[in-house]
Amino acid sequence: MAFASRIRSSLPLVTKILKSDSVSAAANGSIAHRSVLCPTFINSEPSRNFSTAQGKKEVKVKVPLVLFGGSGNYASALYIAAVKANTLEKVESEIFAIVEAMKKSPTFSQFTKDLSVPADTRVKAINEITAEAKFSEITKNFLGMIIASF
Repeated sequence: MAFASRIRSSLPLVTKILKSDSVSAAANGSIAHRSVLCPTFINSEPSRNFSTAQGKKEVKVKVPLVLFGGSGNYASALYIAAVKANTLEKVESEIFAIVEAMKKSPTFSQFTKDLSVPADTRVKAINEITAEAKFSEITKNFLGMIIASF
């Protein structure tokens, strides 16, 4: 504890010595050896890391209807992804098409919900169906994730 306070009290003195040393070294023309020993005290302005370009700002998307629970989180994530990709209408129509296909075909509906079928098989089938129907990547990824997680 005492050693730490001694170091803190001697820091201003060390700084003063180094600054006076840089003035006398500048008069002699030998700043090169000082920059190797203590680069922060010699011309620190160019060594600052200022940003030259601003990063791309991410647009905050607000969900129109806040849903809760697991299905609400999935629905919100799908909505945000579709809005960011500017394909909201296409994703909506693709989801409606899948829902209608499940209503029309009880076999397809049972296949997607049947946990006795391995998840890999269900995901592979959904990927083939969505590729055949030329669904967007957002819808393909969403359906694959939903099928794999249940």
